[in-house]
Amino acid sequence: MSPHPLADTFEQMLREELPNLFRLYINPHVAATCFCLERYVQSTWGDQAVSPKIEYQTFLANGFDEALGGAIKLARYDRSLAGLSPLGLIIDPAGRLGPFASAKAAGGATVEFLPGLIVFGPESRGAEQPEDPGSNDLSFIVLIPNTDGTLGAAEERARQLTRSAGKSRPLVITCLNRANLAALRHEAVGAARELMPDIVVFDDSFTDRHVPFGAFTARQTLYEHWNRPGKTTFHSTTYQPNTVSTLHFMRCLESADPAFYASLAQDLRRIDQDPAFRGELFRRLYSRSLSNATRAAGFDVDNVRAAGDFVYAGDRKIFDGVSGVACSVRGHNPPGYVREIARLADVSDPAGALTARLHELTSLENSLPAVSGATAVENGLKLALVAQYPRRHVLALKSGFGGKTLFALTATWKSVYKEHINPLYGDVSHVDPFAPDAADRIEAVLREHPVAVVHLELIQGVGGVREVPEPVVRLLDAGRKRWGYLLLVDEVQTGMYRTGPFARCVAMGVKPDLLVVGKGISDMMFPFAMLMYSAAVRGMLDAVGSALPVAIRERYGYEYGYKTALNVLHQADELRMAERVNESGSLFARLLKEGLASCKAVREVRGFGLLIGIELDAAGIPQRWLRKRLYQFYVLGMLNHEKCPVLVGFCQYEPNVLKITPPLSVEPQVVREVCATIVEVIKQPFLRLLAAAVLNLIKLKLSKRRPQHDNDGYDTSSRSTGADVPASEPLAR
Repeated sequence: MSPHPLADTFEQMLREELPNLFRLYINPHVAATCFCLERYVQSTWGDQAVSPKIEYQTFLANGFDEALGGAIKLARYDRSLAGLSPLGLIIDPAGRLGPFASAKAAGGATVEFLPGLIVFGPESRGAEQPEDPGSNDLSFIVLIPNTDGTLGAAEERARQLTRSAGKSRPLVITCLNRANLAALRHEAVGAARELMPDIVVFDDSFTDRHVPFGAFTARQTLYEHWNRPGKTTFHSTTYQPNTVSTLHFMRCLESADPAFYASLAQDLRRIDQDPAFRGELFRRLYSRSLSNATRAAGFDVDNVRAAGDFVYAGDRKIFDGVSGVACSVRGHNPPGYVREIARLADVSDPAGALTARLHELTSLENSLPAVSGATAVENGLKLALVAQYPRRHVLALKSGFGGKTLFALTATWKSVYKEHINPLYGDVSHVDPFAPDAADRIEAVLREHPVAVVHLELIQGVGGVREVPEPVVRLLDAGRKRWGYLLLVDEVQTGMYRTGPFARCVAMGVKPDLLVVGKGISDMMFPFAMLMYSAAVRGMLDAVGSALPVAIRERYGYEYGYKTALNVLHQADELRMAERVNESGSLFARLLKEGLASCKAVREVRGFGLLIGIELDAAGIPQRWLRKRLYQFYVLGMLNHEKCPVLVGFCQYEPNVLKITPPLSVEPQVVREVCATIVEVIKQPFLRLLAAAVLNLIKLKLSKRRPQHDNDGYDTSSRSTGADVPASEPLAR
């Protein structure tokens, strides 16, 4: 049997020790991918002979849904700032949208997940056609052309809706797969070819559907909203950026469109060989803030590698205590990965085999794939709302986090991630699980609303590595019988042995109706996550004839994803992972608590297996002035440690809480060395840390070179404002 096409991509990653799920890295494959996507858009719609070149910036995602959701968020954000309607129209003649915005429930009713979207799909005919909005009522229009590049019966309507001028003109989002892009570039005529898009969405046909890939490429003037300080993580997604999807994108591009690839060959060679050119393209086309953070952290060097517990930046060896924010089971680039996957060639039904193994671990009989924690949470909420129709209400917890994709925001508490993108799913209540009267507040919501599903994180990783009080967990577990809701336990951060057991809820004796795991199940190699659900939920879906599980499976069911998950579960068994995490976690907790017991800079050390939080005391005068930037001085101090540099993260909701999520296979001696660094740095006088950070800033300023422009107008200096130390994007989730 011939090897899977992804095998060569992974072989290269392992051979060259390419960092995969590591953000502080000027990734040449990310830079090359974004460069190609910009050139695709420019050369498909732009006429460079008569108009100036429009520049674009790209956001990478895990598949079509994440990319389209991000494009809609950006369009709404821009239109909201202009005081315009948030309403969007989607023209989808071939029905590619699937269950993105809605799904059918009992009696043919429609459960709407994303309000404010009018869909003209293959079923929108005659009396069934939705109300036709006028152009003045629309914020944006999404075009999802057929494979021949046409929009079917909606051709003229698309033209009419975009004829208005100025701010009232709806933004145009055009969605591409490889087939309709080829048609639009060569022979297609019609509205999708005529209308210059503001945002272009690419799907995983560009990686031959071997690995999750998606992107939205937007006019840079439009994307500037999210380049501003405080907004650079507004739409971050789990697993991005990564090497596997962008490297495979470039491999597939060379094979599928050799003429286009050849036209860019000189630039692509320069991206590979010229670090300054690569860095500038990465900064301009992908992420300004990530470029700044990478430089401030000292990772903007030509030779960055990742293997096991460590990242190597030039001659520096740094312990990766972030590991993709809890993604790592065996560390970076496990050397036997490709051989291990090849041994599963005889498994004829990897999806079924994975479902059976997960059933053994959780007692949940059914499973569905996803490509990130956020999409798995979305899938769980969608199944619950369809199964429970006409119940529509969601109960979530204050400081909880479901993700930043459009529908996952339902379970995300913090409102800052929802600014200017309404309307979002509105039937949701958030209750503070730490309030003294939490039980009364929960019961009040259950009395007032017909709750369909409760979203519960047992430990709130983004919210400060805080354990939800056990009485609240028991209350929500037991309340299902009385109130009839479904319980969705989100173990994206706590599952896959991160806190010891495979799933924390199982160890607690809680059997949820739906359970999400992610991050570690990727083995730091293949973007993947899983949703498990009970036989009772499946029965409810079957009773209403729901096609939603089939649609989800078809959308996210990657063979390599299933096999990666099967393999990492097998490796975890071989490594006695539950026992190992308990031992390493206990060692971490003991060394940190003992070492920091008398340290006035620390309020508390919280350890749950290898999910560890250190809450810093922000009460001092300098600390109060620095507020949300306090963590940065400790992060830099640990990164710059002379003997054992360590990279740690922090919690987005609580930036004064440092977060440590090392590889699950970390050895005891490494734990001791890492803890010694952490203790030594935190116990330093804060003014010394502050002085060291200022010195680092001065060095960055002095190392800046005058911008040098090449013949194409690109700034080839690896410049930085010098104002950013490691920022939230690479270190938090």
